[in-house]
Amino acid sequence: MGQIFCFALLRRRVRHGALRIRLRSHVRSAVKTASWRAFAAVDTFGLVWLFSNHDATHAIAAASAVVGVEAITKSFLYFAHERLWEAPAFSTRRGNGATVETW
Repeated sequence: MGQIFCFALLRRRVRHGALRIRLRSHVRSAVKTASWRAFAAVDTFGLVWLFSNHDATHAIAAASAVVGVEAITKSFLYFAHERLWEAPAFSTRRGNGATVETW
């Protein structure tokens, strides 16, 4: 009876640990997405402003509008891309700490 209880407790801990690792991975992907979008937004703003043929006020407004829309759409796209690369088919991580190339 004691062994069954210990096994059930260990199994629950393993599941809980796997959930924490998965959640940590998703949080890491979200933070990477946000930091990348900050860098990319500055780049996009500068390029739109540079290539805009309007005066400074209109160029800044146009660049801000492009960055605002682009930041939202590309954040979702990057996050999805990041999660696909973390999927088991592409991941090189294994539960025991060893890494194995899968392709």
